[in-house]
Amino acid sequence: MNENAEDIEIDLVRLFKYLLSKYKAHLLLGIIFSVLLFSYKFYKFEYSDIPLEEINNLFTIQREVKLPNGQKKTEKTKVNYRLYKQNFLAQESEYNTALKNIEYQKQKISSEISDLENEEDIQKEYMKNSILYNMQDPASYLECDFLFIVSNKYPNKNSFSNYKNSTDNIKSPTDEGSFNSLVLDFAKELISSKDLIEKVSNHLNIPVKNSKKQITELTEFRKITNNTFVIEAKGNSPEVIAFLKEHIKDFYQRLNEAFKSEYQISFSQTYYGSINSSFIEKLKISEEDKLNSIINKIENSKNQISNLQEPAPIEEKLIDLGSYKIITYIKFALIGFVAGIFIGLSLFGCKYLFDGKLKDETYLQKLFSIKSLACIHDGSFIEKNHNEEKRLSQSIEYLCKDKTKLSIVSTLDLDEIYEPVKVIENTFYNTNTEVIVKKPFEIKEITGSDAVVIIEKLDSTNIKDAVSEINFLKEIECKIIGIAYA
Repeated sequence: MNENAEDIEIDLVRLFKYLLSKYKAHLLLGIIFSVLLFSYKFYKFEYSDIPLEEINNLFTIQREVKLPNGQKKTEKTKVNYRLYKQNFLAQESEYNTALKNIEYQKQKISSEISDLENEEDIQKEYMKNSILYNMQDPASYLECDFLFIVSNKYPNKNSFSNYKNSTDNIKSPTDEGSFNSLVLDFAKELISSKDLIEKVSNHLNIPVKNSKKQITELTEFRKITNNTFVIEAKGNSPEVIAFLKEHIKDFYQRLNEAFKSEYQISFSQTYYGSINSSFIEKLKISEEDKLNSIINKIENSKNQISNLQEPAPIEEKLIDLGSYKIITYIKFALIGFVAGIFIGLSLFGCKYLFDGKLKDETYLQKLFSIKSLACIHDGSFIEKNHNEEKRLSQSIEYLCKDKTKLSIVSTLDLDEIYEPVKVIENTFYNTNTEVIVKKPFEIKEITGSDAVVIIEKLDSTNIKDAVSEINFLKEIECKIIGIAYA
């Protein structure tokens, strides 16, 4: 006999099938423990002396803790519902404020981008339509200057009160320069007025959509003193200069008409000649730099928007106290159900492993080197295998064909091994072979037989009893032809 063969191998498949066959018991234990844990938590919530929202250690929040070395560390703390809710609402308010601030920054920068894009359009329109900027040969372009002098007809009389209230004057009403400077301000506005701009635009065929600069630079206003200023006319041909001269005369007539009762206004041509080439070069460089500056500002503003990072959203939602109770009840009920099933599996698993019953049909075969004839039930929880019944019948018929008396020996009662006994009896029905069923201690009947068949049952036969049975049969020198399992 091989001593190592006495170590029983655990068949995990059979163990699983066995545990599965006890599913009703597992479910019952699961329901019982589920009800117990649910009842426990329900009692703690509903009948506690402390209101649920004041019970400590129910909710987890994160708090910053200052360490002795000055650093800050985020720690999770268990608190009651009231503190949890306050903490959540504070985080939500902080998040919403940060989100609004980011949105405000985006809107502000977007507005700046819109203004810059408008400036870009104006600048590009100017550079496309400007006579001076697009000048190819500066030597062929002309310039003509007109000097305007403004003098008061009545120097001792404050006759300009119709044009400006005394409350707006910073200087004394007798200061002639103060009154004349107002004429200059009016002149500066008049030279760039809408109707005069349109007049030049239509005559010279210079489009004006967003920018008036391509027109105003042709008749540039330049202040000299409080009562003198210069209008500089620039053009790309004598014809244009001639037109601008007439345009400036029209301007003079309107200015003189506005102030003829109080001021003496005169003008004269002071220069006529080619435009300074350095002026054109500086103009082109200045306008290109201006356009590039606008484009760079737009790109920088777009980068600012892309670099704005929205605050990290709050991952959790505020838990309602009623919802928390329901979730907790369900959680404890599920934990109880799982715990009950686990306990059931553990109990039945231990029972299966340590009850000392025979589990493996090959165990006795290996231990005693005897034939395994058939296994009708591979466990009490597994359905009958009809093929094994045929195998048992054919094996017995072949092994006992010349026998007159066959003893069936078992440690179990007849009702537990009835099926294989019935198969053997049917096999030898109407034959000369007698079949008897005996216990191992019935020596006289057993030793008087020609052959012995051992019948046991998995999950029912005690291993020690079965081993003792076979050892005894071998000691009395019985001819064991095999073992079958009911």
